[in-house]
Amino acid sequence: SNSTDHNTILGRFAIHCIPAPSLGFALPGVLGAQRLIVIGGPADVADALVKALRKSGVRAEHAAEVPSDADAVVFLGGLADFDREQDAIEVNRAAFAVARALAPRLSTTGGVFVTVQDTGGDFGLSGNSRAWLAGLPALVKTAALEWPSARVRALDLERAGRGAEALAEAIVHELLQGGAEVEVGLTADGLRCTLEAVPEPIENHSVSLPLSIDSVLVVSGGARGVTAAAICALADTLPCRFVLLGRSALMDEPVECKDATDGADLKRCLLQAARDHGEKLTPRQLDARAREVEAAREIRSTLQSIEAAGGQVRYERVDITDGVALGECLDSVREAWGPIHGVIHAAGVLADKFIADKTDEQFEQVFDTKVLGLRALLDATSDDPLTALLLFSSVAARCGNPGQVDYAMGNEVLNKVAALERRRRGDDVVVRALGWGPWDGGMVTPSLRKHFEERGVQLIPLAAGARACVSELAQRGASTEVVIGAGDSAAGFLGHSAGQAVELELQIDPGRFGFLRDHTISGQPVVPMTLALEWMLGAARACRPDLIPVVCRDLQVLRGLRLENFDSAPERLLLRARQLSNGGSVLLGVELYDAEGDSRGAKRYAATVEMQPSLARMTEPVPTHDSLEPWHGDIYGGVLFHGKAFQAVLGIEGVCSDGLVGSLVGTSQLGWSEHGRHSDPGLLDGALQLALLWTEHLLSCASLPTAVDSVHLYRVGPVDEKVRCVLKGSKSSKQRVVCDICLVTASGEPIAELRGVQTHALADSTHSAGVSIRP
Repeated sequence: SNSTDHNTILGRFAIHCIPAPSLGFALPGVLGAQRLIVIGGPADVADALVKALRKSGVRAEHAAEVPSDADAVVFLGGLADFDREQDAIEVNRAAFAVARALAPRLSTTGGVFVTVQDTGGDFGLSGNSRAWLAGLPALVKTAALEWPSARVRALDLERAGRGAEALAEAIVHELLQGGAEVEVGLTADGLRCTLEAVPEPIENHSVSLPLSIDSVLVVSGGARGVTAAAICALADTLPCRFVLLGRSALMDEPVECKDATDGADLKRCLLQAARDHGEKLTPRQLDARAREVEAAREIRSTLQSIEAAGGQVRYERVDITDGVALGECLDSVREAWGPIHGVIHAAGVLADKFIADKTDEQFEQVFDTKVLGLRALLDATSDDPLTALLLFSSVAARCGNPGQVDYAMGNEVLNKVAALERRRRGDDVVVRALGWGPWDGGMVTPSLRKHFEERGVQLIPLAAGARACVSELAQRGASTEVVIGAGDSAAGFLGHSAGQAVELELQIDPGRFGFLRDHTISGQPVVPMTLALEWMLGAARACRPDLIPVVCRDLQVLRGLRLENFDSAPERLLLRARQLSNGGSVLLGVELYDAEGDSRGAKRYAATVEMQPSLARMTEPVPTHDSLEPWHGDIYGGVLFHGKAFQAVLGIEGVCSDGLVGSLVGTSQLGWSEHGRHSDPGLLDGALQLALLWTEHLLSCASLPTAVDSVHLYRVGPVDEKVRCVLKGSKSSKQRVVCDICLVTASGEPIAELRGVQTHALADSTHSAGVSIRP
C-alpha cells in the first residue's frame, strides 16, 4: 500500500460487511417470470419457497434440473447440510452447472438467476465453517458481466435453526422487497447487509515479520511468475528457508539452447536439434518443448536469486491437489529442515471461456488448483506451528470477470477460508487473502495487457507488488481479506467510480398498500405524488448507496397512478435510476414506468434527485406570522377527500392572508411507516393538504396542487412525533396560489421544505392527484 514504482501508487481495499436497509423493491423479472424454477438445497425449504412465491403471484415450481424454457432460477444448494468439506466444495460445481444450463437463454434474452447460501449472513467474512462453498457470489458477479440483460443476486441467508417456512419467507421478502445490491446478507436477527471494498492503507511503520531466519516457508506456485518476484523480495528482507512447489520439471538446459536469448531463438534451436536427430515436431509440440525450457530457466533464476540473498531454497515438483503426494513431499522437507512455519498458496492456472462454453474439465483444472490445492496444503500442515498463512487471490473474486468464472469462484473460496483460518488460529498467526489486480507479468499476456489498457486498468509493477506482498506479511492486525490494485484504476475496478444505472420493480397490491383505499378519486385508489416521490428517492439511493438524497427537482407527472383494478390485478412498476453528473453534488435521473412482462412500458414519472454525502442544513429561518386568526370549520370532509389512513392534519393553530400554521403526523401514526424509508410521504402529503386548506381560506373554493418547485430533505425516514407545519404565501391571484412550506419538530429541528407549492382553483369539486415538481 502506498508503494511507488514508476509513479504507480498501489490502492489497498479491505472488504467490510456494512448494513444495507431494505428499499422495498423487487428484483426485476421475478414477479413477471413465466417459469421460475427452485433447484437444489433442502427439499422442505424448496417446497416452502415455491409455496410462498406462488402466494405472491409468482409462477414458481420445484425441479431437479433446469428446463430449457426457465427464465428464472433460484439455486438453494448453498443451504444444504454437510458432513465433509468436499461436500461443501461440490456446491460450487453444482451452482456452475446450473449457471451453464441457464447461460444460452439468460445471455441473450435475459432472465433471473439467484443463489442462496448459508455462510453466516456476512458471506463468511467473519469466519464461517461453511466457507468452502463460498464461491457462489463470484459466479453470480461473473454471470452479471457475461449476461448484461439478466438480473442476478447472491443471498447469504443465516439459517440459525429456523424452519423451512421462515427461511422461505426471508428469501421471498428479499426478492420482492429488497434493494439493488448484487450481494445481500440476511442474518437470523433481521439485519440486511452487503459487502463493500473500503480503502485501508497500511501505515509505513516497522513491524517484524512473523517468521525468523530459521523458519521454513512453503510456497505453491512460487518458483515462477509474479509469485517468484514476491518471494525474491521476501528473501532480500528475510533470508529464511524456502520450499517452492510447482508442476514444471526442473530439467537441465539442453546444450543446443544455451545461446538462445528469446522465444523465437529458442524455438529455432529446438527445431534444428529435433531435425538433427531425425525427429519431426508439430507446432504444438514445439511450443510445449519451448515452454518447458523457459519454465526451467525461470525456476533456476528464482532459486539463484534466493540463494544470492542468503536464503536456503529447494524446489519440489508436485501436484498440490494430490494430498498424498504433497504429504510425502513435506515429510521429506521436515526431515531435512524441521517443522513448517509459513504457507503461501499462490498456484493458479487459467482456462478462459464464457460460462456457456466452459467444460467441466476446464472448470476443474482452474478451480481445483486454487481450492483443492489449499485444502491439501492445510491438511498437510495441520500439525505444524504455522505463524503465517498468505493466500494469493484475485480482484476477479470481488468483481467477477468475463471468461474467468472458475478463477473467480476458486479465489472467492480462498478469501473466505482465510477468514475461517483467521478465526481458528487467532491474531498470533498472520492470515491474509490478497485479491491482486493484474500484475505486469505472469499470466498477463500482451493481448490481455492491451485489454486492460483499453479499460483504463493499470498493471501492478513487479517490484511494487513484491514489496506490497512483504508488507502484508508484516501486518498482524489488518483486515483478513484485501484487494490490491494499481493507481486510480483500482477504485474504478471495484465500483467506486460513478454509479451505474439500476432497475428495480415494485408491485402495488392490497397486502402492502391497503392504506391507498383511503386515497380514492371517483371510487378508484390513487397513488399520491409524495409516495411516488418516496419510491424515486429509494431508486436514487439504490443507484448511489454511498450518498443521501437531499433535494428533488424536475418531478414530472406524465400519467397519474390510478389503480383501476386494485383488488384483482396488482399494478407492477419499474424504476430506473442513472447518474447524470458527478461533482460536489451528484445528480441522478429517476424514471418510473409501467411494467410489461420484464420490460418497461409507459413512463409515469420522471425526476432529478440531488445526492450528497450527508444531509444539508436549512439555509433560511423558519418563517413567522405577525398575527393568526383561529381556524373555523372542519378539516376533513370538505375540500379534503382523504380517508383515515391519510388524515395527517391534526389541527390548525391559526390562519391569515399571509399563511397558516398547523400540526401534522406522518406515516408512523398513519399506520404505513414501512413506506417511509427515505422521506415521510404521509407527512409531506399532509403539508400539501394544508396548502389546499389555505387556498380555500383565500379563494373560498376547492383547489388542486399542480406543481412544487423543489422538495428539500433535512431528515431521513419517518417522523414519529407531532410536526409543526408553517406555510408562508408568496403569490396569489383569483385562480392560483403559491406558497412555501416548512416542516419542523416541536423543538424547531428542520425536517423538510416544499418550495414553490402551487395550487389552482377548481371550477367544481372534481379532484385529481396530478402534481409536478418543477426546476
